Amino acid sequence: GRYCQRMETFARCVERAHYGQNVAMFSHAASVALVAAFVRCSMTDLKFAPCGIYHLERVNRGPWKIIQSGHDNTSYVTKNSPTTYPWGFSAKHFQEIDGNYFGISEGIDLDYFVEAPDSCNL
Repeated sequence: GRYCQRMETFARCVERAHYGQNVAMFSHAASVALVAAFVRCSMTDLKFAPCGIYHLERVNRGPWKIIQSGHDNTSYVTKNSPTTYPWGFSAKHFQEIDGNYFGISEGIDLDYFVEAPDSCNL
């Protein structure tokens, strides 16, 4: 849950600090949360393949759009390990265990980014 809050803050800060610039970022599968933070969409259907590439675009101050989804890598990866696969969040990732991993009780779920607050202080 709090990871999503950090991704939301980071996305808004990147937007402000690098407005009008091209930016390349590298990360891991849980970064579908960052994609959702930029696009302000649900994480329900977002997946990140091993070596997946998401290409996002924004014109001026308009909304972010997904130009290329990172859910598939078959056009540039010839063989995947059988132990790796496209990954994404599910409802279970927002369940709380023994008061840890804050999520549902704080209103953080798969749709958190749809109407997330603007929390960057830049």
